[in-house]
Amino acid sequence: MTLPINNIICKGLATAAVLLLSLCAFGQKGIGERTTSTDSIGNANREVMHSTTFGLMGVAAVYDSYLRPYIYADGVDFRIQRETARMTNLMDGRISNQTFLDVNIAADLMTDGGPTWYTGGIRYSQGWLYNFRDCNVVNPAERTTRRWNYAAGLQASGYLGGVYIDRSGNNPGQAKFDVMVNATGIVSYTFRCKKHRPLILSYQLTFPFAGAAFSPNYGQSYYEIFELGNYDHNIVFANIFNMPSNRHRLLLDIPIRKGELRLGYDIQVNQARFNNLEYNNTTIDFMIGFTKYFYRR
Repeated sequence: MTLPINNIICKGLATAAVLLLSLCAFGQKGIGERTTSTDSIGNANREVMHSTTFGLMGVAAVYDSYLRPYIYADGVDFRIQRETARMTNLMDGRISNQTFLDVNIAADLMTDGGPTWYTGGIRYSQGWLYNFRDCNVVNPAERTTRRWNYAAGLQASGYLGGVYIDRSGNNPGQAKFDVMVNATGIVSYTFRCKKHRPLILSYQLTFPFAGAAFSPNYGQSYYEIFELGNYDHNIVFANIFNMPSNRHRLLLDIPIRKGELRLGYDIQVNQARFNNLEYNNTTIDFMIGFTKYFYRR
C-alpha cells in the first residue's frame, strides 16, 4: 500500500521555500531586542515558555482498512497546539519539562467523488528532557555563548480521537485511543539577521516507543465489542514496530516587542498495524502563533 502523499509533500515544501526566503527580510523589520543579563543566566531554571500556534493551509491523507480499503487524499486539516516548557532544578538544572496539547480535525474527500471522511483527536503529553549544553532549549537566546542547543528525553502521552465516514453501514466510524511512552529530541540554533536581533530556529522529533492502544479485530463490529462484550485482543501492546508513527516540528521564533512570532511546520505521520488492520493518517500544517518567555518568582 502506498499513500498518495507526494502531492502533499510537494505542496508543503513549496510553501516552506517561500517561507524561508522571506524570513530574513521579515526579521529586519519591527523586531525588538532581547536582553541578556547575568541575572537571567544565573536563574535559567526559573525560565518558562508559553506558545500557542494555529495550523493554516494544512493538508491530510487518511487510510483505514477497517472502514474502507481505499486511499483518500487532498483533504484539509485544522490544528491548534499549546506548548509550555520550563527549566527545573533536576540534575544541576539541566532537565527541562515540556507540556504539549495538540488538537486537530480534518476532512478528506474521496478522489472518486464518494463520501467524505472526518478525522480528529486530542493528544496530551508531558515530557522531561536532558539538556546537553550549558544553555537550554527553552530559551537559548538568553545565553549568547552557545548557538546550538540539544535536548532529548521521554514523554508520557495519551490520545483520544476517531475517524468517521458519512455513509450508511454497520461500521461508519472508528475510535482511536492510545497511551504511550514517547522518545523525543530537540535541537535549536540561535542566529541573527542583524546585530542584537537573535532568532531561534528549532526542530523536534517525537515518536512512540511503547504503550497500549485500542483496536477492533479484523471483521469485528463495535456492537460485538461493547454490546455483546466479546473481547478479542482489543487492547494491544503498541510499539515502534506496529505503530511506526512520528511527529516533526520545525519552528522559527522571531522577537517582536515583548513576545515572539512563531512560524513553522508540523508534520505528523500516524500509523498503526493492529489485529490485521492498517491505519495511516498523514498531516502537514503550516503553523503560526505567538510565544512568550517569562521567569517564575
